[in-house]
Amino acid sequence: MARFILIDNNSGYIFGDTADFAAGRQSEIESIIDAARMMDESNGEYGRDYIEYCSLGNSNMSGYHVYRADIRGSDAVPTVLDGQNQETIDAVERDCEYAGFVEIL
Repeated sequence: MARFILIDNNSGYIFGDTADFAAGRQSEIESIIDAARMMDESNGEYGRDYIEYCSLGNSNMSGYHVYRADIRGSDAVPTVLDGQNQETIDAVERDCEYAGFVEIL
């Protein structure tokens, strides 16, 4: 099962880490869109539409940069506890694999 960390494009902060979901829900995440939808719904945002991109084309888009944290057989970074900590953000961007950008419509 994939572990994704989402960084909000507008704020630059970590929006969420799918490691925070119970093990039963993690199996529902098969794509970066699934990760974004599940994260939004856990925060009360339902009914949004999403588009997946390989990279960000427009810096004004609302959405998430998505990083895969479960790479090379283990987690590249510990579970994120403080999404505004710059060292944690830097570690995610440096040590995790960029999976793509999810635009929120």
